[in-house]
Amino acid sequence: MFSILSASVLAAEPTTHSAIQHAETLIQSGDYEAAYQTLLPLEQQFAGNLHFDDLLGKAAVESGHYSQGMFALERVLAIEPNHQAARANIAKAHFFLGEVASSKTEFSYLLNQNPSAATAIAIEKYLSAIDKAMGLSATYQGFLETGIGWDDNVNSATSANTISVPVFGGLNFALAEDAKKKSDSFLSVSGGAGFRIPSSERVAFFGNLQFAKRINQTYHAFETAAIDLNLGMQIKHDDNSVTLALQDGHFYVDDASFRHAYGATAQWQHTLDARNQASLYGQYAKLEYEDSPIRDADRYVLGLNYAHAFEASTNPVVYLGAYVAQEDAVKANTRFLDQDIYGVRAGGQLVVAPSWLAYLSAGYESRDFKAEDLAFLRKRKD
Repeated sequence: MFSILSASVLAAEPTTHSAIQHAETLIQSGDYEAAYQTLLPLEQQFAGNLHFDDLLGKAAVESGHYSQGMFALERVLAIEPNHQAARANIAKAHFFLGEVASSKTEFSYLLNQNPSAATAIAIEKYLSAIDKAMGLSATYQGFLETGIGWDDNVNSATSANTISVPVFGGLNFALAEDAKKKSDSFLSVSGGAGFRIPSSERVAFFGNLQFAKRINQTYHAFETAAIDLNLGMQIKHDDNSVTLALQDGHFYVDDASFRHAYGATAQWQHTLDARNQASLYGQYAKLEYEDSPIRDADRYVLGLNYAHAFEASTNPVVYLGAYVAQEDAVKANTRFLDQDIYGVRAGGQLVVAPSWLAYLSAGYESRDFKAEDLAFLRKRKD
């Protein structure tokens, strides 16, 4: 029995070392996730071995297992404090965990150790990205996108052919053709540009201009467009930031002005930790309707959001939001247009391939009108 057990132990050692060599080959070929999964079961046995911990740390960081990677790399530094590769991977882990200040400290230390020219260039790129993430350098961006789709109710109308109006004794009135539900395919085009310019480590000014246009294949009278402008400032302090912004938006239907909305937004955002963030915001908007001034209103919104980033190679992020709002018509005798609004939103995104992002979002909104409609003699609910 003793000889059999001894043979088993002796046979196991080459097997584990072969697994480590295989993981090293996987790392060299760029298959970091497979290398991580190969090394992880051996951690309890080989933790404290400098070469093993270095391999595990690199594989973990490069495959998105940042916390696990940092534990292994800290063991490397405990044995060899000047191990540059381990420090570089720890700096990367801090960066991807959102701990940009710690990441900057590590990268700056490495840059002072006279690294190779190629390593120095890579470090400078990370430091530049960190400065942008910390809001320490001016950034400018723009985008242009297009899409196609199908709308089963392009004119937001009823599918009925007639409508009963209680104020006229319940008489049925035939609806005009354009007042009936229409479906159509469409092409959408949108774009925008923006800037963010810091004046100090804590204060930055920003602005952006965006447009969107939807072109229908058949029903051109229901085509829509929008132009939105935002200008504001952001103040940061530790894990908190306050954003104040002025907003101006124009909405068009059939190339004619339909609604002008302008106002202001204030938001407080708090970073709970490297993977969780919450925010609270309030908004005021003045709504003015070009051809229907009876609908002019003041709109007040109060909402909160929460976002969580998971630790995975695809960098998945999910978010949840809820808000309440009140819309008060400003004209006399228009209480039937006043409304209480409640809404929720949810969504997420993940990286499916380099430079490719998949996302999903959903929302629900309920509107309770405060008084009976003058024509239909009942309160409206959307």
